[in-house]
Amino acid sequence: MIKPVLIALLLSHAVLAFPLSAQDPVVWNNLGAPLLRHDSLSDAPLHAEGLIEAPLFEPLPVPRGEIESISIGSPSIYPEPIVGESADWLAIGGDNPVGSSCGCQSTCNCESGCDVGCGCNQCRELVSSQWTPWQDLSFPNIHEALERLSPGAHFRQNRSRDRGIGYERVMFAPNVLDTAIVPAHVGIRYQVDHGLRTPDRAEYYWGDPPDNESGVNSQDLIFRLAAGTERLMALTQYTMRSVDPEVNGNTTGFGDIVLGAQALLVDGKRTKVATIFRTYLASGPADRGLGTGHTSLEFGLLGRRCLRPETYVFGEVKYWTPIKGTAGVAGDVLTTGWGVSTIAAESDVFAFLPTFEVRTLSFLYGGYHDSAGTLRSVDGETAIEFYPGARFVLGPENDMGLWEFGFATGITAADDDWFDTRMVFDLRLSL
Repeated sequence: MIKPVLIALLLSHAVLAFPLSAQDPVVWNNLGAPLLRHDSLSDAPLHAEGLIEAPLFEPLPVPRGEIESISIGSPSIYPEPIVGESADWLAIGGDNPVGSSCGCQSTCNCESGCDVGCGCNQCRELVSSQWTPWQDLSFPNIHEALERLSPGAHFRQNRSRDRGIGYERVMFAPNVLDTAIVPAHVGIRYQVDHGLRTPDRAEYYWGDPPDNESGVNSQDLIFRLAAGTERLMALTQYTMRSVDPEVNGNTTGFGDIVLGAQALLVDGKRTKVATIFRTYLASGPADRGLGTGHTSLEFGLLGRRCLRPETYVFGEVKYWTPIKGTAGVAGDVLTTGWGVSTIAAESDVFAFLPTFEVRTLSFLYGGYHDSAGTLRSVDGETAIEFYPGARFVLGPENDMGLWEFGFATGITAADDDWFDTRMVFDLRLSL
């Protein structure tokens, strides 16, 4: 019963949450800013691929200088645009008396000066279409109307001129996958696994228990610490595990300790690639199901790609290998994964970031014991895990850091002997 419900949750998550990533970014000037200035625009052309990194999100400089206003004719619900004098713009004001020609394609017959509402084409060109998309009122912007109905519209309207905190944290949103750049943080993860029928498969999850096991439910409380810079990060974690097997006795205690490091290899504008290396130390007693009973190594590559400022995709390839495991049981495991995160709602101090992650575990060789105690070969068995989830960011960052809370619900496909469901709750304090 649980698995169909989680599949329905996964489908509804994909249908309702991720169409938000297809929307254009909502920038400050499209949300009713009282004044617009043409002199705040740079003379350089806009980047062909759009705004992509945080340094490009800074407010546009506003040089000092007098500004004058013009009206667009009939009263409008939109704020009046502001233009100013420069060498490239036509001076507006008292230089054009009523009824005189101002060099436009038609004569201005305005009450005072040259007015764009009286058909003066040259003066109308003074209003930049980039900053006044409402000037063509004959074609309503359906996209903006849909944007106002999105869950994030309220938060975007109530943020300041800069982009909100979601744009700063969406690249760190995944709950299960490792990211190419990880912020320095202290984290606590609570993980609940249900229906693991082959717990000793390749001795990846735990070692050889006293009695042959047919199924395990477990709870892991994982403490993490990541310290360093974006280019080089040191990682460590240790686990408190509680297991509820069907055959062996219930037990709780400390599991294996993990030490690792992560280094950035490719530091591009949109693309980041890093390498990761972990060592799993056999500190948890394997005869109680709290550890694997052997030291193991894991190394791999992590990637991240910015599709849009509010949408990122992630990928990983990792290889796990045991050292001196049980002969015929311990074996290598290849892990691959990809994910996506986006911004559904955000303000200066809050963000809601939906995520969707997929991970595969390929047990390349080794074995496991079935419920009858027979040793069977894994023979390249592969489990596919799906994780719809989300992350909440609570800010702003202060002396106590920046708080984030994430959750994900996992189900397994293509392998009935791996776990049925997995729940992940992740609390992270970025330092």
